[in-house]
Amino acid sequence: MSNKKSLKDRINDLKLTHAVNKGSGGSIFRRMFFMIRRYIGVFLGIIVAYFALLILLVEIEKRDPSSTIHSLGEAFWYSIVTLTTIGYGDYYPVTNAGRLIASIFVILGIGLLGFFVGFMMEFVSRIKPIIQLSIHTAKPWYIFTDQSQYSIIFADNIKSVRPDAVIIYSGTKDDGKIPKAISVQWSPSELLERRGSLYDAHIMCLKDNEMENFLDAIQLSDTGAPVVCLANFTPSHHPMNISFFSLTDCTARLFWQQYPIQKKDEVILFIGFGSAGTVLLDRALEFNLLYEGQHLRYHVFGNSDEYCRNRKRLSDIVSINKISETGDSILFHDSPWNTDENLLAEADRIVLCDDSEQENIAILQTLQKFFCFKGALYIYNSNVRSVATPFGQTRDVLTPAFVLHNTLTDMALCRHEMMRFYSGGQIPMWEDLNSQIKDMNYTTTDHISLKVHQLLGNDSPNLPFDDIPSAILRKASKVRSELPDDKKDALNRLEHERITRFYYLHNYHYAETTNDDTKENSLLKPYDELTETDKQMIEVSWLLLDELASHKEAKGR
Repeated sequence: MSNKKSLKDRINDLKLTHAVNKGSGGSIFRRMFFMIRRYIGVFLGIIVAYFALLILLVEIEKRDPSSTIHSLGEAFWYSIVTLTTIGYGDYYPVTNAGRLIASIFVILGIGLLGFFVGFMMEFVSRIKPIIQLSIHTAKPWYIFTDQSQYSIIFADNIKSVRPDAVIIYSGTKDDGKIPKAISVQWSPSELLERRGSLYDAHIMCLKDNEMENFLDAIQLSDTGAPVVCLANFTPSHHPMNISFFSLTDCTARLFWQQYPIQKKDEVILFIGFGSAGTVLLDRALEFNLLYEGQHLRYHVFGNSDEYCRNRKRLSDIVSINKISETGDSILFHDSPWNTDENLLAEADRIVLCDDSEQENIAILQTLQKFFCFKGALYIYNSNVRSVATPFGQTRDVLTPAFVLHNTLTDMALCRHEMMRFYSGGQIPMWEDLNSQIKDMNYTTTDHISLKVHQLLGNDSPNLPFDDIPSAILRKASKVRSELPDDKKDALNRLEHERITRFYYLHNYHYAETTNDDTKENSLLKPYDELTETDKQMIEVSWLLLDELASHKEAKGR
């Protein structure tokens, strides 16, 4: 018998743990007490040594008739004026032993005051974050592994939607430049231990170095807290509490949701084909299947050899280097982008997507100076706001909706469970899926924003998945429910083709039994050959409109 728990059981266990641990942040107070006790111990040790010297000075000096120091009060006054370097001269030692002790006060007077000032500053600097954290124990914690440019941007976006969120930078010193955050020397694991609870605690691996993020995330997954990791690579199988994301993928998702294709024969130019261009084209092929009889033309200028070598079944999705009037086409150009001025003039949209902002701006300047074009112009990773529409700016991408994608995950899980229901449990549980198939669920769920565009046309708000109001989702679902059966069937055919595109892009092939380890899938056949169960599983993607609306309504959105 398998010892694995179902996803539902694991979620229930986690909720129970949260319920038990919520509000059990007493460990912070205990550690604060231990810290204060340690400092008090040091301070008391210094006081004891100080008074021992004073008593010794009195005992030595009072034996000499000419001495001016006869009591503890006089010795204390003498030590004060000596330590502060004032030196009134009304009291002074006359014995050799007394002068030896006095010399200790003189030497200590040079640095002891500074020591006490530094000691108090150090004490305050150490006790301040403990007090801050103890006050905010019940609030949501976002623990960043570093104070990087990405961390600061995302923290600002978090605060804009969750004003009560506590931003914590671990392993850093408080430089006073970010007043709304808490900087501590402790590691994320130590912070969670001090909090005493995993409830509403999040670890954010957003360093500038993605490999470091990856290694940090794997290590911190043992804490049991949700871990968000910025990395362009995702292992096939990884702990369920780690969520990987990349800036280029978030950019591509956001781009096609905000600027969907507007007609079935749109001509799209990609100029510059690095990491960003590659992901943009992948998401275009997965997202942009919205019209019957659609025949989009993608023209790609840039080095595409690696792209084509990796996607062995690309020709099963689109026509390669030959224009098709019955389906989409991709034309990879070896010539420079400014060779064919007629192509530039007829393009419906031109996407400047080189990884270098400087290169994109240079191309933009050349376009404006020497060529005529009528289509919409988009520029990646730039603040240029003249004739081009900028996209992919870090502040627009590093948002809770795209980084945490809590709603997206909820709906992807919902879709998967519905698919398992219609398949009679033949599909593996969510926790047993590899990251590629999870991504397919995310992509299909994310496509809801474009399904709204399919159904409502110009009435669609063209918003990202997480921002679509529930009323709009209900409206789109109602439009679909009122369509005649042949129109519903046409939409299901498009959805089936869109899903198969994802599998073909990842080099899957048909088999009677689905096996993700060998890249085999039973849905990779013509729509008319699907069983009724298969068609019900395709229908799930449309049922998510109402599911998402209900989810948002439950949250007052």
